[in-house]
Amino acid sequence: MVTTTMAYADKADAETLTSIEKSRFLTTSSDSEKQDHESQKSAGSSNAGRKRFQLLASLCAGVIGVQSGITLTWTSPILPYFMSEESFLSPVSENQVSWITSLLALGAIVGAVPAGKIADRIGRKWSILLTIVPFATSWLVLIFTRDIVSIYIARFVGGIGAGAACVLVPVYIGEIAHASIRGALTACFPILLSLGIVLSFVAGAYCPYVTFNAICCALLLPLVLGAPFMPESPMWLVQRGRKAQVTRVLCILRGSNYDIEKEMAVLQDDVDKMARVQGGLKDLIGTQAGRRAIIVCLGLMSFQQLCGVDAILFYTVNIFQAANSTIDPFVASIVVGVVEVLMTITVALVIDRFGRKPLLIISGTAITIDLAILGYYFKLENEGDVNAIGWLPLTCLSTFNIFFSIGYGSVPFTVISEIFPPQTKGVASSMSIVVHWSLVFAVTKLFPTMEDRMGPAATFWTFACFTAASAVFAYALVPETKGKTLQEIQKKLERKSKTRTTDYPVEPV
Repeated sequence: MVTTTMAYADKADAETLTSIEKSRFLTTSSDSEKQDHESQKSAGSSNAGRKRFQLLASLCAGVIGVQSGITLTWTSPILPYFMSEESFLSPVSENQVSWITSLLALGAIVGAVPAGKIADRIGRKWSILLTIVPFATSWLVLIFTRDIVSIYIARFVGGIGAGAACVLVPVYIGEIAHASIRGALTACFPILLSLGIVLSFVAGAYCPYVTFNAICCALLLPLVLGAPFMPESPMWLVQRGRKAQVTRVLCILRGSNYDIEKEMAVLQDDVDKMARVQGGLKDLIGTQAGRRAIIVCLGLMSFQQLCGVDAILFYTVNIFQAANSTIDPFVASIVVGVVEVLMTITVALVIDRFGRKPLLIISGTAITIDLAILGYYFKLENEGDVNAIGWLPLTCLSTFNIFFSIGYGSVPFTVISEIFPPQTKGVASSMSIVVHWSLVFAVTKLFPTMEDRMGPAATFWTFACFTAASAVFAYALVPETKGKTLQEIQKKLERKSKTRTTDYPVEPV
């Protein structure tokens, strides 16, 4: 009886202990899962915060894009004033008008050529801040002088700043951004450039000449105020052997939960490769990846301009006046600018979701149709009354800006920041931007002559032929870089173009 009782007691104790152990296990497991959940939640919050900081730094650098946009389209609202009786100049000739518009592009070439080398010497951040000097000089000359030669000089000097900015900002953002959001962040520059275009159209239409230029000069202040929020490029810091600063900058950009050592190892590998080569043109064309990259970027830069976008932007008000549109030319130009801003923002939201290549193909195809219709409108306008369809020029130029913005307006700048081998990025970027600005000069200088000798219809149909070719180029030669690290892109370029994208690991977006 006692033995039986003891047996039952032992069994009860065992069951009690088992129950306690199970309870402890479940409690411990629940606490562990709770801690894991909190850790993941904290990491996610940290990553979101780091992405916001990357966005802030990109916006601070991209503020110089506002200046570039204003400088680009300054002529659109100002040329009608120069041609009026109220102008402080005697009525300007067609040749003088073409020089006022096109000299900016020559200055941009002068600014773009040394920009990469300057950035390698003093850093990406300080190179971007240095562009304040030519922009401020340009506006001050326009404010305090009243002769045609001074206007030429101001446009040329302002072009130096715009050309340098187009090289420096995409490279800087491409080097600080994580691969999963690089496309969206690189779009900050064209977004702010488009915003500058709108500001130029609005201020130029409703402000006196001196006030307009003073406002443009004052808009340099946000870049100065934003400088403290711009970390130096990790790539440049690794090049200079500043490992302590690299660690600090990557912690700021990526967060404390990010594998910083792994990224530092990748950056160091890139720097070692750069040290073994001179980084000149010979090194660029000496590899299959370099050759493919330069062909793609030069093609994109060329087609971006051969569609006539800068001729349209520089002469927007004049085009609406020539079209006898039923809508006020200044109001129509503002509408066109606002549409471009909205669409460029849209591109920033979708570029890392839909990819670069599809957007380029859609863009090239759609603007071909827009330009063809606009050319046909001018043909009808030359033959008779078009009051019944006086709304068509605004519609065509608005849709032109929509489809240009979703593809050839933003994507080429993104590709520039992604596609070049690190050791040749500086010279390759400068080369592609030189081609870009050379074509800006050619198109804007020749546009008045083309309209005069060929007629507006044939001029826009010529641009339409180039945009049709741009869609074919994007389909045949442009590789998809969505979600890939810079190193994966180089591996992709080293292989044949027929290699499938799925053969390479893609970081989650």
